[in-house]
Amino acid sequence: MPEHHPIESSGAVTRREVLRWTSALSLAAMGAGAWAQDTRPVRLVVPFPAGGPTDALARLAADGLAAQLNQPVLVENKAGAAGGIAAEYVARSSPDGLTLLVGGQGLMFINKALYKNKKLPYDPDSDYAYVGMLGSFPNVIVSNPQAVPAQTIAELLALARANPGTISYGSNGIGSLTHLTTEMLASAAKVKFLHVPYQGAAPQMTDLLSGRIGFTVNGVQSVLAHIQQKKLRALAVTTAARYPDLPDVPTLVESGFPSLDLPVWFAVYAPAATPATALARLRGALATVTAAPGYGGELAKRGALVLRVPVEASGALFTRERALWVDAVQTTGATAD
Repeated sequence: MPEHHPIESSGAVTRREVLRWTSALSLAAMGAGAWAQDTRPVRLVVPFPAGGPTDALARLAADGLAAQLNQPVLVENKAGAAGGIAAEYVARSSPDGLTLLVGGQGLMFINKALYKNKKLPYDPDSDYAYVGMLGSFPNVIVSNPQAVPAQTIAELLALARANPGTISYGSNGIGSLTHLTTEMLASAAKVKFLHVPYQGAAPQMTDLLSGRIGFTVNGVQSVLAHIQQKKLRALAVTTAARYPDLPDVPTLVESGFPSLDLPVWFAVYAPAATPATALARLRGALATVTAAPGYGGELAKRGALVLRVPVEASGALFTRERALWVDAVQTTGATAD
């Protein structure tokens, strides 16, 4: 409500002033109503093609957000340039709370370290305001039993020590999370593997199933059926807690590597100049969606887990994650230049 200003007894109020004040009140009321009833769509911009796990996560959240915000929420896929197309698009969008970015560690931390001599078309450190987490994906280390006879992660590492640089693993490409995660394990265990980079997960999986490579780190939903069919062997998961559908598979943390709690998470970001009121509305809506009892169940169907990081805790998380992944890029010497 507008603040009440009593009329001073010494001043006369003209008809024109009354009309001006009444008109101002009407316009303010119309503006507030327009904001409350905004029917323009909110767009969640995903830096990957439709049909992938991140896209599925965004579409699940979009349904809940539409109900909370009482306006349409659309998912737009803008793949390419290692996520740079989507990231630049959102960074340059009007900061009105209607265009949001879905991004994870690769987009927000790894890319800047990989492109050492080439300026990114977006600045992950200053172009965005954090809204909230969508969820996380546990990765699992899986081997082809015919190519690598190890029954456990300890046996895999023992084989690598005995045969340095000969046990091959596939990744989604140089500097990818799968590449850096495996190299962090190799560094922690003081072993050396043979890296075989691929252009994505599909050709990598084909070669793993055929035995052309020995093992890989991959999203649990991509390999779960192969594990259950005994075509692949699960050796460890990369999250601090065991994955519910693989209760007998240990984590890297409990296997003796406490620093290797490495979930793959995805968060929602708005342009940095988005007004505080719009940010608060978006944050509240997303927090309500991800806290709903059914959300976790739907995530599980997609191989994902609930991850809640409030705004006040996000700074510490991002500082840790940035240091972790930048160090991994520097240690491996990975570059995209």
